[in-house]
Amino acid sequence: MKIKSLRRMLLLSINGVILLLMSVTGISTFYSTHHELDELFDAQLAQYGRLVRHLLFERTSERTTLDTVIEVPRIIEDGVERTSAQERHPEGHKYESKIAVQVWSQDGQLLLRSANAGTHPLQPMEAGYHVVNFDGYEWIGFSLFAKDLKVWIFTAQREDVRDELSFHLTVDQLVPLSFAVIPIFVLVWLTVYWGTRPISELSARLAGSDPADLKPLLMELPRELQPFQNAVNTLLGELKSYITQEKRFIADASHELRTPLSILQLHTDNLAKAQSSDEILLANEAIQKSTKRLSHLVFQLMEMHKLEHFNHLEKRHIPLLGLISDAMAQIEGKHLDNVCWDINVGSEVMLFVEPALFQCVLRNLLDNAAKYARPNSVVRVVYSAMITQNRLTITNQFLDNSKPEIKRLGERFFRHAAHQDIAGSGLGLSIVRKVVELHRMHLAWHISDDNCFSVVLEIPENVV
Repeated sequence: MKIKSLRRMLLLSINGVILLLMSVTGISTFYSTHHELDELFDAQLAQYGRLVRHLLFERTSERTTLDTVIEVPRIIEDGVERTSAQERHPEGHKYESKIAVQVWSQDGQLLLRSANAGTHPLQPMEAGYHVVNFDGYEWIGFSLFAKDLKVWIFTAQREDVRDELSFHLTVDQLVPLSFAVIPIFVLVWLTVYWGTRPISELSARLAGSDPADLKPLLMELPRELQPFQNAVNTLLGELKSYITQEKRFIADASHELRTPLSILQLHTDNLAKAQSSDEILLANEAIQKSTKRLSHLVFQLMEMHKLEHFNHLEKRHIPLLGLISDAMAQIEGKHLDNVCWDINVGSEVMLFVEPALFQCVLRNLLDNAAKYARPNSVVRVVYSAMITQNRLTITNQFLDNSKPEIKRLGERFFRHAAHQDIAGSGLGLSIVRKVVELHRMHLAWHISDDNCFSVVLEIPENVV
């Protein structure tokens, strides 16, 4: 069932439970009272029987004849509820008509009866209690055999007397409690309103939050609402980070695209003004070069943007040597031919990675190693297995005037001053670092004394 209002649900459920408990209490009280009255009146019936026997014994010792009918006052019941004092009439009580007595001889002769008992036996001539129907009512009767008098004594009482008394006793107990229902409902409403007030305050604070600020909520809330506040603050933090990344991406993209677009526009103007075939050819080559650089920049910007919102990797086992081969196939031939390659990776080495992303890592690292290496030097790619982790090391020898700035490596759009004539956007290592973080790997770089630059990719054992 969908809950549309928490307050309404609490009010209805709590008040419903109160009414249910009152109903259960009333029913329980009725049956408990009825049970106790049954025991009391059953004892009275037995006592009346013994009293009648005693009176008969004394009467027969003095006289030999018995009056056969005991008068019962005829008081009409009008259904009006009166006090006990008002029910006391000069001629008796109305309940006398609901109690009957009969005395029968052993041979079946009616010796004594109350006026409301009739002339037929009220119950079987068997000792004990009996439930019988007489005069349209259910009666509870008690049979007693007096051996010394050789008579059966029947006493009986209408069952509806007991039901009526049980009902009135139950109502008398529940009426005061019923008057307390309205104050109880009011108190429940106040309690629910006060208890759910922090939710309203939290909702108001959220509604009044500045979308441009997205500050975390700092409120004193009940223990049950603190996880909700923490979740909201986490969401606000992630949203703020997401918006910051989007703004940074837009700023970076607009800044970085401005220069190649300007250059492209310049060469387009030159092409339009060219008068000789050499000028046209030169402008065309410049446009192609600028277009290629622009395309590369846009591709890497989109890759970086996609990685910043990437949170799930479709990993699978794949040979490392195959990834390296595929990555090298995507590197320009002039860069591949610029150096000599020494690849020391076993064909049995398998990595548990996302193939496309990890191939991007290898492509960028290998492409950088080839582009920025000393011509005709050796680029070494070595995989070494260790106890707790494995390493993939890519080493190249750089020129004397292009020593890498270790502290700024991986910084967005950073390019060494000596590499401005080499095609690139300064996003390659940023992409590599992001993919490495997603794979729970670690990336480091070192410079040795012999002008060698090494990129070390530390691979945990569970990735192999």
